[in-house]
Amino acid sequence: MNVFTVCGFLLVSLCVSLLLRRLCPEFAPLTVAAGGVLLGAYLLDGFLHALLPLSQAASELGLAAHVELLLKALAIALACNATSSLCRDCGESALAEKAELAGKIAILSLCIPLLVQLLDLF
Repeated sequence: MNVFTVCGFLLVSLCVSLLLRRLCPEFAPLTVAAGGVLLGAYLLDGFLHALLPLSQAASELGLAAHVELLLKALAIALACNATSSLCRDCGESALAEKAELAGKIAILSLCIPLLVQLLDLF
């Protein structure tokens, strides 16, 4: 993953969004959303390559389930944060708060089996 590629892509997306905001304001949020999805896919690809050594090390130590849980929680947090930011950019702060709440509840429900395992130890 090249940070200069990311910054260049974001600047191009910004220019397209600003241009469309003047010419056709109803399409500006769609271009921002499309740029975010494309950038997210690019970043996810780079992130997955970086995770391979971590997953191998976790498997060798018998911690694969815990690392998987951590990565799922991270994915939920990032997805809800991106959704919340997009909602705020479109002027929908109430929807942004709901996206954040949904993420918090999803992460909590994801962690409940781990909490039960911890409680069984005592």
